[in-house]
Amino acid sequence: MQKGCPKCGRMIDSSATNCPYCNYNFESMNNFFQKVNDDNYIENEKYAGFIKRLVAGMFDIFLIAAITYLLLILIDKFLMPINKTNIYISLIIFLPLYILYNAGCERTAWQGSIGKLIMDIAVTDEYENPITFPVALKRNLAKILNVLTFGIGFIFSAAPPKKQAFNDKIANTYVVNKLIMRENLNFEFASPIKRLVAFIVDILIINLLCYGILALGGLLHSFNFNQITFNTLSDARYILCMLVIFFYFPFSESRTGSTMGKGMMHIKVTKLDGEIQGFIGSFIRQLILVIDIFTLGFLASFVTLKKQTTKDILTRTIVIER
Repeated sequence: MQKGCPKCGRMIDSSATNCPYCNYNFESMNNFFQKVNDDNYIENEKYAGFIKRLVAGMFDIFLIAAITYLLLILIDKFLMPINKTNIYISLIIFLPLYILYNAGCERTAWQGSIGKLIMDIAVTDEYENPITFPVALKRNLAKILNVLTFGIGFIFSAAPPKKQAFNDKIANTYVVNKLIMRENLNFEFASPIKRLVAFIVDILIINLLCYGILALGGLLHSFNFNQITFNTLSDARYILCMLVIFFYFPFSESRTGSTMGKGMMHIKVTKLDGEIQGFIGSFIRQLILVIDIFTLGFLASFVTLKKQTTKDILTRTIVIER
C-alpha cells in the first residue's frame, strides 16, 4: 500500500516514516495529532500565552509609534511646529491609529495585527470564528481599561484556562495559537540562555575591539603628523569602530554561521533548511536586531516552536546546536 505525503504530494510506501523526496517526518505528524486529541494539550496550548501576546503587542506599538513619529515630522514641517507645549498631539495621533490598526487587522483574514501574524496567533470569537469589526473595535477600545488598571488587565492573559486579558473578557474574544504542522524537527534548536550568553560575549568582544582602536589615538601624538593627517587618522578610528559594530555579526555568520560568542556556545545561525545565510541576509538580520530590542522580541525564543526571536521569524532563520 501507498500513502500520500502531505508536504510534497508524492505517493510513497505506507510503512515509510520519512518521505524519501522531501524528508517529511510522519512520526512528528502522528505525535502532533496525538497531542491535539489530548485534553491537556487543548487546555494548555490552544490559547496564546502572555509572552507571545506581549511580543506581538510590543511589535505593534513599535510600528504605530514609528508611523506616529513620521506624521509628527510632516505636521511640524507643513502645518505647525511641534514643541513641549503641544506634544500631546502625538497621543491624539497614536491612540486612534493604534486602535483602528488593530481592529482593522483583526477583521481581515489575518485575524490579528502584523505582530500577531509574526507570532502565529489569531483573535477569534467563542466559536473560533473571525470577529466582526464592531467586536474588534470594542476589544481594542477596552485595552484602555487594561492600561488604567496599571497593566493588570493585560496580565490576566497569563491565567489559564482560556488566558483572556480584561479586554477579551469584555468583548468575549479569545487569542489562540494557529495550527502549525511541526516539521523539520531534526535540528536541535539553541536555548535562549545559550543565545544570550553568546550575545554578551560578542558584545564584550566588539567593545574590546573598539576600545583598542580608539586607544590608538594616544599613539598618534607620538608621531609628527601635520594637522590634516592627524585629524584624518583620528576620524578614521571612529569609522573603523562603526565598521566593526555593523559588520562583526554579518561577516562571521555569513562564513560559518557562528560568531566568536556562538562558537564558544557551540551554536550557529542558519536558514530554515540548515544552510548558512549569505552576507546580505546576515546584514539585514543584524539591522533588525533593533526590533528585537524595542519590541522585546527576544522573549519569543522562549515560546516559539523553533526558539526564534522576532528577527529570526522575519528573516526566516534559526539558531541551532552545532
